[in-house]
Amino acid sequence: MCGIAGIVNYPDREAIVRMTLVLSHRGPDDHGVQVFQDERIALGHRRLSIIDLTDGGHQPMSNDDESIWITFNGEMYNYLELRESLEKLGHRFKSQSDTEVILRMYEQYGVDFVKQLNGMFAIGLLDRRLNKLLLVRDHFGIKPLYYLQQNGRFLFASEIKGILAGNVYTPELNSQGLYDYLTYLYVPCPETIFRGILQLPPAHILKLNLKTNDIELNRYWNVASPAPNGNGKHDFEEASQKLRMLLSDATRRQMISDVPLGVFLSGGVDSPILTGLMARESAKPVKTFTVVFEGKNVQLYNEQREARAVAEKFATEHYETSVDISEPLEMLTLIDHFDQPFGNPTFYLMYLISKAARSEVTVALSGAGGDELFAGYPRYRAMGLAKWVRWMPQPVLAGTNKALNLFSDDFRSPKLRRARQFVAGVDHDFAKEFVNWTYFLKEDQKRALLLGASTNSGALNSDRIVRQFLDESGLDEQGNRALQADIQTFLVDNILEYTDKMSMAVSLEVRVPFLDYRVVEHSLTTPFQYKLKSGSAKLILKKAFSDLLPESNARATKKGFNFPLAVWMRDNFDSYFENHMNEQSVRSGGIFDWNYIQLLRDQHRNGKNDNSYPLFSLIMFDVWFKKYMN
Repeated sequence: MCGIAGIVNYPDREAIVRMTLVLSHRGPDDHGVQVFQDERIALGHRRLSIIDLTDGGHQPMSNDDESIWITFNGEMYNYLELRESLEKLGHRFKSQSDTEVILRMYEQYGVDFVKQLNGMFAIGLLDRRLNKLLLVRDHFGIKPLYYLQQNGRFLFASEIKGILAGNVYTPELNSQGLYDYLTYLYVPCPETIFRGILQLPPAHILKLNLKTNDIELNRYWNVASPAPNGNGKHDFEEASQKLRMLLSDATRRQMISDVPLGVFLSGGVDSPILTGLMARESAKPVKTFTVVFEGKNVQLYNEQREARAVAEKFATEHYETSVDISEPLEMLTLIDHFDQPFGNPTFYLMYLISKAARSEVTVALSGAGGDELFAGYPRYRAMGLAKWVRWMPQPVLAGTNKALNLFSDDFRSPKLRRARQFVAGVDHDFAKEFVNWTYFLKEDQKRALLLGASTNSGALNSDRIVRQFLDESGLDEQGNRALQADIQTFLVDNILEYTDKMSMAVSLEVRVPFLDYRVVEHSLTTPFQYKLKSGSAKLILKKAFSDLLPESNARATKKGFNFPLAVWMRDNFDSYFENHMNEQSVRSGGIFDWNYIQLLRDQHRNGKNDNSYPLFSLIMFDVWFKKYMN
């Protein structure tokens, strides 16, 4: 893992040094800059050494005649095979690094090199012969990459702070980004909260013509067309066997490392499978890391018992990290690593487990992606139920919703919130319905919350994000299209975002075997009923790896890697509005309606409605705004 940066038409050595310096947490082991005065370009790099710990992996790295330069963040899991094929074609290597393999791949195949890569990566590649700069992001956006084109200058970096450190951009609020953030709790790609600063979408190549400054953006990968749906037992068995082969191979590949590695272990299905696969490949006990919640009010989120069952089954070296929220402001300071508001508090759990793991290992494997691939979230079950509910007379639905709102919520379980969200979200428009079930503030709520033409005038409905991916999907089944949309939105901008930012905050590399593109293709092109049927989720995954799952885990109710926010918003975070985001502050800011914030707070404190996520998103926005915009 590393941090990369670059400038075009502003070859200031001090600027590129600043840009790489603010990324030092991503790469504490080495750093380098390369300035090309004639081409008016500068490249920078910060290195976390994982493969080839020698100086042979130093970046920016060039080919033999220095016509091609690369700055690379990530890991290439098939680099040994690629290296062998390149050697047969006459290429000679100076190092053992995967970076040099990418460089030689580009020499051999040009821009098509990316089609042979299996890994997680963000790449900046300068071709001085063709006067082009290429930016490349991996299939699923595991590694981030941001860019800005303004006033003839072009900047890119692994984090927004890298671009800001170039000192050529004056921060400006992206109103559409804020509008979408209040629904999703993140700013969906390719936008950011900063007007003009964009994310390179996953599975895309950006080509910058250095003579004309023109940008060309191309997608290099998408999920293939689905295979014919199978209905027989043989097809299910064949699909499960192939899944086992692909995920086993992906895990084996991602265990390659010249430094110690471990795995994040929960009590569900995904990470226990990875633990079992790692144990079979490792000569030493696998190091496992689990988050533990203390206190009776949060036991629903505690997976200690299930995680310990897995650790005992595979005789791992097990570590547990307790969550302490006695000082909630501690987690708010982590906004420094996101550089934009981020409202899913699970990031704090990722930070704590990454920090604990970093004391023992440099690389950790994660089960991220398993829920999106194998229909693990409650919303996928809601899809089946909604087929019947949406045809109920409107007065019946309205009455059900009203009855649910009569109950008071003690927030120890999310069941009431989910029931309300399901009934209120049922809609004949599937994209709107799916957003209602998955996310938070609706359009009318945002219009009530936001003030001024600068924040809500002309804003586009946020369901357009999910709608676009549903409409563009080439998959036949609605269930698989929903999974693909979640992979392209919820996974990329939420789970992978906090995984990258929080692990990099402590210089830990996190790998995600479920997001080997071969595993994803196989999952999304197999029948949806193989994943979810009669309310039972992850059927094919549990079948393929039944020998690795303790029986208690296979039967356990899904808890997920979640944060008991509703309880802590009431007991710990609500005071933020009095101490830091008070009436005077909100009214002078001119962005939010103070009375509507009070309504959300009152509903939550009285147990009338679980508004914890919208309220937390407001707190995180306030922390961000005061740091970056004031």
